[in-house]
Amino acid sequence: MSDTTTNTTPAIPLQDLVTGYPKLAGQMGLIPETTIFRSFAALQAQNILYLQAELVSLEKRLRKCELIDSQDLNGLKSLYSLDWYWLSQSGDDGEEQWKLVQQIGAKLREYNEALIQQNIILAFPGPSKWDLNYVQHYLATKDMGPLALVGDDAPIWGSTKEPKSFCPDLITLRPRHNEDTFSRWVTERAIIKLFKCGCHRLMKVSRIHGVPGFKDSTLLQVTFWITTVIASLLPIASISVLYYVHSMLAKLAIIATFNVVVSLCLMAFTTAKRLDVFAVAATFSAVQAVFVGANSNNSPCSNGGN
Repeated sequence: MSDTTTNTTPAIPLQDLVTGYPKLAGQMGLIPETTIFRSFAALQAQNILYLQAELVSLEKRLRKCELIDSQDLNGLKSLYSLDWYWLSQSGDDGEEQWKLVQQIGAKLREYNEALIQQNIILAFPGPSKWDLNYVQHYLATKDMGPLALVGDDAPIWGSTKEPKSFCPDLITLRPRHNEDTFSRWVTERAIIKLFKCGCHRLMKVSRIHGVPGFKDSTLLQVTFWITTVIASLLPIASISVLYYVHSMLAKLAIIATFNVVVSLCLMAFTTAKRLDVFAVAATFSAVQAVFVGANSNNSPCSNGGN
């Protein structure tokens, strides 16, 4: 990520941070897209399963206790299911039903909180290949030791030697704004190729990161210009080809071909849904058909018999 200023002092001096977690955390602070962590999806689900099993057991005990208390016609226990007041007052006597109600209430709060947290965590997207690759290479730099992390959590992000050995339940707190497949390809693959070609040497050093780079916003702006040009040229190209073709079968084939091209462009360059793809393709086909009909009526062959 580049910056237009000439100051090369990083905003967060990583050289002052201790090697290991402090320095890795500092790097994540510089590039929020690299805040990649495990979601522990399996452990989260297992915890919820335990809570669920415990609630099922408590529910079974409560229903049994309710049935027994309702059959006590000579005492107050038969009123527990009819009037909450008498049930709440039974707590001083250590009644089992009231204790179960309180225990279930506390366990339900814990269970609901776990469900809500799991729902939020599952909504976090996975990291991009570029950011995960960046973390792997940073862990292998001299600043980090290399491979300064030696605990059981060291293999979480994988490594440069085994880039695909990362944990499958990784999430990122700040995903990149890749709006379409083409933009995602540019930000993840094209940047790597630009670095390999040495193009980053022409960039100014970032004031924040202390290294040269490319801004996502700049790359996305470039992809926007490219998609705009393509969107403008496709209708012109279609009409131009149809104008010089006289065979009706050839014209139908050209219309079908351009419809496929437009649909593929919508899938690659936009975030259009299936319904949008069908709508645009149908509209584009109708425009081409209207042009073919108008061109056929105005052609010399159609007026030859007059």
